[in-house]
Amino acid sequence: MTLILVVEDNKKIRRNTMFQLEDAGYETVGVPSAEEALVYLEKDGLPDMLLLDVRLEGMSGVDLAVALSQQRRLPPTIILSGEASISETVDALKLGVYDFLEKPATQERLVHSVRNCLETAKLKKHIALLERKMPQGPRILGTSQVMTRLREQIDLAAPTQGRILVRGESGSGKELVAAYIHHLSNRCDKPFVKINCAAIPDHLIESELFGHVRGAFTDARTDKPGLFEQAHGGTLFLDEIGDMEYSLQSRLLRVLEDGTVRRIGDTRDRAVDVRVVAATHCDLEEMVGAKLFRQDLYFRLSAVPLEVPSLRERLDDIPLLFSHFVEQACTLHQLPKRSVSSSVFKALQSYSWPGNIRELRNIAERMVIFGRDPLTVDQIPASLSMTSSASVGLLNPARLTPFAPLREFKQQCEKEYLEMVLHHTNWNVSEAARILGVQRPHLHQKLNQLAVARPHC
Repeated sequence: MTLILVVEDNKKIRRNTMFQLEDAGYETVGVPSAEEALVYLEKDGLPDMLLLDVRLEGMSGVDLAVALSQQRRLPPTIILSGEASISETVDALKLGVYDFLEKPATQERLVHSVRNCLETAKLKKHIALLERKMPQGPRILGTSQVMTRLREQIDLAAPTQGRILVRGESGSGKELVAAYIHHLSNRCDKPFVKINCAAIPDHLIESELFGHVRGAFTDARTDKPGLFEQAHGGTLFLDEIGDMEYSLQSRLLRVLEDGTVRRIGDTRDRAVDVRVVAATHCDLEEMVGAKLFRQDLYFRLSAVPLEVPSLRERLDDIPLLFSHFVEQACTLHQLPKRSVSSSVFKALQSYSWPGNIRELRNIAERMVIFGRDPLTVDQIPASLSMTSSASVGLLNPARLTPFAPLREFKQQCEKEYLEMVLHHTNWNVSEAARILGVQRPHLHQKLNQLAVARPHC
């Protein structure tokens, strides 16, 4: 049955309003003040709808709506008042209050507004659910074998309630994986809240995660719910969990064990229903052995481990990823669409990508902004090409198989080095000869011998 919380300080009006609503088939609870409403909400949770008077002793009805809205906990609300000013009316409507009824409202008018309010809220929730299930949600791109396997694992793990530990190098896309897990879970219509444990000072993480009450410390002027409470019913993503302070890990472990949080300075616990997805680039097993990470917390977090491959493990995905990032950058910066020469993909696939997906996205955006259509090899930033051949050419042991005769190997290494220098000089042969310490005719002869030619795009 639909529950409506009636906040009205006039006892007679409160009882009459509750009677009218109950006569129409609704369940009601009445309180005389905003403060008592907050106590009820903390204890019994949110009602299906809030019927709120403006003029109350202590906190006003609009102040209550503001407080709940800031906490993202404002239910469908109708304000009932005979003394509200125009500014109060405007403030209430800005918060998303559905209707503003003048006292005394007839039963017909009251019930009609309540039904419309509830129906509108139901439609909004349904639309939000459909939007989350549409293709514009988070997508994991890639057709390589390792990415196909990762998506298969996510499809199996996401609909469950298992806690997931996402492991992978920095920039490999761990946050995207967490968002995709939430998107495919049965919590997709609830909040997805994230925090980077490495980006927030240690003394602030506790307050961020668990919240605080007024007066708990300097500058704590109001009560503040933590991220666990904000993620109630949904998913909390703890990025870079390996950087969490050791002393704080025990508090996190307690939440995972009993499902309750206690705000800093508070004396009571609050129940939370949150699925935790954690991520790290660290070797947590090694940190456990070094007493830098709690073993019991590690076991709690890693029920379902997922490995996100580095970009150098999925070089075949680079053409798809780079094209996607180029399209994104063109849209973001309102620039004409750019086509990409196939030679660009080959050049990008010869690089080691220490910054992974994040670095590839940055390169795509830089080339879109500073480059021209079509994007060609000569537009690739020099810093990338200078690292490319040295780090992932034939001198990289991972690419020494199948082994080649020594003469062929030496020729190929020489060819790659010449191509790198020429690319650095924008194919200025005279400048390349100066860098290489050879005569220009000799360099031309060497280029002909090794069949080194400027790429045509």
